Amino acid sequence: MPKTLIEQKPDFSKKVDGESKLGIAEMFSDTLQGEGTHTGVPATFIRLQGCTLKCKWCDTIDVWPHGNEYSFEEIFKLFDSINLSERLKEGQHLVFTGGSPLKQQDRLYAFVQDFIGRYGFKPYIEIENEGVILAEEKFIKLVDCWNNSPKLANSGMKEKARLKPEVIKQLNGFENSWFKFVISDESDWEEIEKDFLPLIDKEKVILMPEGITQEELNPRREFVAGMAIKHGVRFSDRLHVTIWNKKTGV
Repeated sequence: MPKTLIEQKPDFSKKVDGESKLGIAEMFSDTLQGEGTHTGVPATFIRLQGCTLKCKWCDTIDVWPHGNEYSFEEIFKLFDSINLSERLKEGQHLVFTGGSPLKQQDRLYAFVQDFIGRYGFKPYIEIENEGVILAEEKFIKLVDCWNNSPKLANSGMKEKARLKPEVIKQLNGFENSWFKFVISDESDWEEIEKDFLPLIDKEKVILMPEGITQEELNPRREFVAGMAIKHGVRFSDRLHVTIWNKKTGV
């Protein structure tokens, strides 16, 4: 089973002086990437506090609004307690997710630099990104895979909040960038075609069924797979839901 290093706690009382810190909602290791192009790859997840959006089907809405600040040193001690650096060196991915990781991108950049200085290598880094904040040049160079998840109208968010063309264009310019859309019904493709395909390369599009429980996911999986085949794009399951159902820390 995945190892929980930081549990979600609805407590903002812990504060850390200085900038060498991250606001973390939860952190867990020795699990699998459940979505996107690296589905099934062993991974460690650091879920950052806070998000720019509040989607009605969000599967982590009970997690990212909570948590605490942790100094880099505290985080590294947690890594050392399970000898995590060795598995990251062997190829386990380090995934920064949220919420909205780019809200803390300056601190994330500093954290990765400190990691490299401490352990002597850079882990393979994935970013789970909602696509509404521009990435800074220094941070872009550290990221090995951008898992972008632009939101459609089915998220319940207003278009002006969720659709930022200048950000989508920037992300599309990265060779290691993908666009994963949560699909509720057949009409979602029309929205992708109208609002996003003028901005992104079709070969970077991934369709994924909506569903935060196995009961919700199972009936949608087949029709979304069919939609992906019909339109010539990738399909992604939600492996963590398939294996563990609705559960945090996996």
